[in-house]
Amino acid sequence: MSLKAVSLSEQIAQHLAEQIITGTLAPGARLPENDLAKQLDVSTNSLREAFRVLEKQHLIELQPRKGARVCDVTDEQVHDLYDFLFMLLSRLAGQAASNWMPGQIEDLVELLPQLDQHYQNNDLPAAHQLAFRFVEIATERFANNRYLATDIVDLIPLLKRYTFIALQEDTSEFDVSLQLFKRLLINVVGRNTADAEADIREYGENQCQIVLRAIAKRRNAA
Repeated sequence: MSLKAVSLSEQIAQHLAEQIITGTLAPGARLPENDLAKQLDVSTNSLREAFRVLEKQHLIELQPRKGARVCDVTDEQVHDLYDFLFMLLSRLAGQAASNWMPGQIEDLVELLPQLDQHYQNNDLPAAHQLAFRFVEIATERFANNRYLATDIVDLIPLLKRYTFIALQEDTSEFDVSLQLFKRLLINVVGRNTADAEADIREYGENQCQIVLRAIAKRRNAA
């Protein structure tokens, strides 16, 4: 693993987050500090800073005298994330619909044909990566509140983790998500604030059910 000297702890956190999101580091896996620092060729201080970033993102937990471990995935955690995060995203969608200015929305509209093409090609990972890019741009432009923006950004890696689980286990209803996403964008462009807020909540509810079914499928197969 090659790391740059600038923002080293953030780079370590991103590297470990990717492993957690994709399941390379499984739920409950221990992250032994000394061994991991040697493996990554970084200092334990930098690794501890990265651990704090990952803890803030709810990807790992730091236990007294036991060290770091990857967070488990439970139905309750999934419900909690989707309830809270999509409440925030609903607020964001409403603000985008109410406040967008010329030059702020056109590139987001241009993402929709790309998103549709990914789904048509059955490239669901690429489709979801593009959807996350949409959220990142929208958060930066329309949050207009540092706490709202920070909470969304901090929770996106956990959402990616749950989405990856769903993509591995169940892809049967992602066309529903695509249609909801299209409707959301239409309502944002049309400045239909209440409808845009309702769309993102419905999108989150649909995604939550897909993730819960995927978790249940894994649990039953174990």
